[in-house]
Amino acid sequence: MFKTILAATALVSVLSAPAFAQGMMACDDASIMKTEEMAKGMTDPMKKDAMMMAMQEVDSAKMAMKAGDAAKCSTHLDNAMKATEAK
Repeated sequence: MFKTILAATALVSVLSAPAFAQGMMACDDASIMKTEEMAKGMTDPMKKDAMMMAMQEVDSAKMAMKAGDAAKCSTHLDNAMKATEAK
């Protein structure tokens, strides 16, 4: 009985893994550092607004990570990455 419940729980968690199955970034120090470096590396003056937005998202990701909210942290990291890729 316990094994059945455990297997069902594992199956539900795999099927409902929302963000990470869709390719969202992991919320860890390495991902935050990588994203921050990419944002700081934006030297094109035409992309100044995108760089500022990316840095704000990185800061928000750091705060979310400290608060233990991995989903929010990942969302902010994804937003920062999208800002660094802005044209």
